[in-house]
Amino acid sequence: MDYYHERVQLEKQMPAMIGVLDKETYRIFFPHDIFIPEHWHRSLELCLHENIEVVLRMNKKEYVIKNDFTCINSGVVHSLRGSNKELDETSRSIIVLISYDFMKTYYPEIDDVFFDLSLKDNHDDLKKLYYRLSDLYLNQDDFTYLEINACILEIFSLLLREYKVEKQMTYKKDYKKQEQVKKILNYIENHYQEDLSLSYMAEQIHMSKEHFSRQFHQIIGKTYKEYLSSYRLYKAYDDVVNSDLSIQDVARIHGFLNVKSFIKLFNETYHETPLQYRKKMSRN
Repeated sequence: MDYYHERVQLEKQMPAMIGVLDKETYRIFFPHDIFIPEHWHRSLELCLHENIEVVLRMNKKEYVIKNDFTCINSGVVHSLRGSNKELDETSRSIIVLISYDFMKTYYPEIDDVFFDLSLKDNHDDLKKLYYRLSDLYLNQDDFTYLEINACILEIFSLLLREYKVEKQMTYKKDYKKQEQVKKILNYIENHYQEDLSLSYMAEQIHMSKEHFSRQFHQIIGKTYKEYLSSYRLYKAYDDVVNSDLSIQDVARIHGFLNVKSFIKLFNETYHETPLQYRKKMSRN
């Protein structure tokens, strides 16, 4: 069971992945509700959300963010959800994932620290850099990447000066638990279509069923069964919207034991049956 992390595609000639999502872009990617299930990556994810409310789940806690930043440190398991119903023309998210290798090169002790934006009430200094980065990114010529790289360096420098916290022993203990859960998430991603019972998964990582169940819930904030079902639904969504497969086949392909449980979960999440949702998306 190898470690898995979301593979962040860096921009050409840049040490980061950058994105600017407005109202229309959000509704293309998330036609109903914004939902990104639990995952992790080595990159530092720092996003500015303006006139859009998102709920970040991380370290067993939920954070409601609006007109401010979400900050996810390297290696932290997290998920994101929100509604696109309240989006307007001023809504946007400036998304930046800074390469772990880039941070390690300029600050070799990066594994011993994390960044905590709650150390300051006002993030105007960071917002100014994000506004500049957004303008550069959306108006590029052949050499703008040099200015973008300089801006990313400024952002990283500001984080180190103003928001850096040394990891304590308790943090390191939690980190070890998260590493173990990452192995589980990796295994689920690669085998979610198979019969992954709680007993089977506990056996794969040499834990008792009870200990596995308790530790998974402690880190992720959901039971193992709830997470597995939500991940299968997340993977099935594309086939509901973009394929001609029957709903029965979609459920079977993505690991649901029966079509009724799939339809029930889909309806609870998207407020319509898969067939109703497909027809609506087809009309749109």
